Amino acid sequence: MDVRIGLLAASRIAEGAVVEPAASVPGVEVSAVAARSSVRAREAAERWSVPRVLDSYEELIADDGLDAIYIGTPASLHRKWAIAAIEAGKHVLCEKPFAANAEDAALIAEAARDSDRVVMEAFHWRYHPLVSQMQSIVDSGVLGRIERVEGVFEVSASAIPRSDIRWDLALGGGSMMDIGCYPASWVRWLVPGEPTVEDAHAECPAPGIDGSMSAELSWPSDVTGSIHGSMISPNEGHTASLTVIGTEASMLVSNPVAPQRGASLSVLSSSTMTRHPVLPGSTYVSQLVAFRDAVAFGSPFPTTAEDGVRGMELIDACYEAAGLEKRPTHPDG
Repeated sequence: MDVRIGLLAASRIAEGAVVEPAASVPGVEVSAVAARSSVRAREAAERWSVPRVLDSYEELIADDGLDAIYIGTPASLHRKWAIAAIEAGKHVLCEKPFAANAEDAALIAEAARDSDRVVMEAFHWRYHPLVSQMQSIVDSGVLGRIERVEGVFEVSASAIPRSDIRWDLALGGGSMMDIGCYPASWVRWLVPGEPTVEDAHAECPAPGIDGSMSAELSWPSDVTGSIHGSMISPNEGHTASLTVIGTEASMLVSNPVAPQRGASLSVLSSSTMTRHPVLPGSTYVSQLVAFRDAVAFGSPFPTTAEDGVRGMELIDACYEAAGLEKRPTHPDG
């Protein structure tokens, strides 16, 4: 039996994150969509060949013909709809970042604990074969003892106009939420334990909205690190990288966010550079397979609700260290 998914919001990301990969994942069916307006929902359904349109988010969540809800709203609305979906007995695939702030994330996680539903944060990069390749290099000991990790993700300013929701504080706007959350998740995955934010700096072209954010981190194991995210880069395109510095060698990774669009993986020592071919596959297809298997077979998965809380705690701490307020819950959330 297929896992029947309803799309909550006809968002841009839903097409690439769920609709397109579902075509190549057996056992998954995108069955319905709801949007802020019925016109928008009908247009999306026609464009994506989704068979049913529901008139509201409430109707979508209550629909007995659906097993799971994909939440593609702005982050400040995640709490409201994730909890409503869980309470209605639906599994949830919730876009990243998990919520507007750690308090909202904790409420989602509490609802997940009180249910038997799968609640997955959609950090799609975590499901690509590149992750296993990186883990194998770290586990091999070739890097020696890890001393520092650095994650960077920058997007051209021309790609995100000021009319975009990422410049709206009430909707969870800011580079740390949309761009910087990726480097934050990379370093959290790589180094055991949770980091402390030692310092952070934000550049704010609009009041309260970080166009870029940089933070210096430390771990109890004496590992140090940095994360940087920007949606105001003067360079065209995007740049994403993860650098892991060890006592014996360094691991250099380009584009860990979406390896299917081109990535590289190298190990650099004082005398040699070894290039590792990156295994093929789509992050979004891999994520949808993991979600299907979690729902259908109870398979474990890494981007749990509890992990989402820890990730939001780091994001909140970065905002606090940079002298900004954490992202607020939406008035309607």
